[in-house]
Amino acid sequence: MSPFAQLRLLLFRSLREGGRNPVLAYALPIIIPLAVLVLVAKTLYRVTDLPGFPTSNYAEWMTPAIIMLTAMTGVGYAATSLVVDIQSGFLDRLRLLDVRPPALLMSRVLFDVVRVVPAGAVLLVVGLLLGTRLNEGVLGVVLLFGLLVLWAAAYGGLYFVVALTTGNAQAPLALAPLFLPLQFLSTQFVPRSLLPGWVQAVAAWNPFTYMVDAARAMTTGPMTFAPVAKAVGVALAMLVVTQTASLRAYKRASGGL
Repeated sequence: MSPFAQLRLLLFRSLREGGRNPVLAYALPIIIPLAVLVLVAKTLYRVTDLPGFPTSNYAEWMTPAIIMLTAMTGVGYAATSLVVDIQSGFLDRLRLLDVRPPALLMSRVLFDVVRVVPAGAVLLVVGLLLGTRLNEGVLGVVLLFGLLVLWAAAYGGLYFVVALTTGNAQAPLALAPLFLPLQFLSTQFVPRSLLPGWVQAVAAWNPFTYMVDAARAMTTGPMTFAPVAKAVGVALAMLVVTQTASLRAYKRASGGL
């Protein structure tokens, strides 16, 4: 069986497994971002009256950022399931079937990525209903979801590192609240010029800031090279670091295979 076929079969296994627990697997990536989008857009809409705010519709400002947030609230489930697979002896069964154990890791990573795409699509539709304009058209939407996939894989690597290093299926839960400081210390809610000085300094080093700025460029525009290139560069760098670390941790957890 080819490596691609192995990966495909293991990914379909993850999808079927998620179907048995749909709330955690598929609903959770949507619930928190959707609540944030609707509640914040409707309660803080007067923020747009601040001098220098770039739009008159706060939902339009928030929607691209919230779509990127799904990559942070949706990942983690697959990392927990991977540790359970190792502890249950499923990895040993793969060896008997001549399936490469790294295919199990890659299938779980892809499962995390696949889970956030429907969540992003739902939030985009809700954002459109709230008045968000897609000034950059179809190309902007395609690039937006490409960045979402990349960011989900990069950020999700943190969960795999923690899960595989500790060997504890519950350990990744400790990372779940991390999205809170990352979103508040970014340009998700207001432009950088309206943030306090110390928050501006932190936001400049916050990778989520680059995802948010690029997402807005891809939807409401203008889609210039700088924000898109910075976001892709930051996400790729984080992807290399987190997935390299998770692969090493996986090899240790699986006996070096």
